[in-house]
Amino acid sequence: MMRSHYTILAYWSWFLLGLVWLPGYFMSKNTSNVPRRGLQIPATLLLIAGFALLLNPGFHALGTPVTPDDTRLGIIGVMLDLPGVALAIWARLALGGNWSGIVVTMKQGHELVQTGPYAIVRHPIYTGLSLAVIGTALTKGTLAAYIGLAAIFIAFLIRVAVEEQLMSGQFGEAYEAYRRQTWKLVPLVW
Repeated sequence: MMRSHYTILAYWSWFLLGLVWLPGYFMSKNTSNVPRRGLQIPATLLLIAGFALLLNPGFHALGTPVTPDDTRLGIIGVMLDLPGVALAIWARLALGGNWSGIVVTMKQGHELVQTGPYAIVRHPIYTGLSLAVIGTALTKGTLAAYIGLAAIFIAFLIRVAVEEQLMSGQFGEAYEAYRRQTWKLVPLVW
């Protein structure tokens, strides 16, 4: 099986993620605070550009293969992508109405969720999406996919910093205690 078959599987996983997440845009709680817009605008632009590069097959100049068209890379990519998407979906569902969507926000009646994947890492959506992005990049193997991956990671790091500051300000000592008992993004590492 060619690696492109694995790319199709990765694309379908992103489609499934979109189907699960779409209702969340309409069912989340009302926004009460949008912090640090100066950081959020570039992070959002990086996310849009990154996902466009990662998922769009039409970037001819950047469509140059960086890694060989190897079935093993396709298999590894899907093995990262599928559990990554599953983790992101689980984390999104665990957040319920507290989910922000594209821009990091504080919701009215926002709760500090510490159950499900949030019992292990504070930002499991980014953990899952990072796995899925790495997996998808491996299935594609193009320069565009790897540039997209880098842009997305930078955006995630900005968003994590904004979220950490926002949650610490909102929940004070409760969030500090939560920080001490969980990992930021990668269990047992960071």
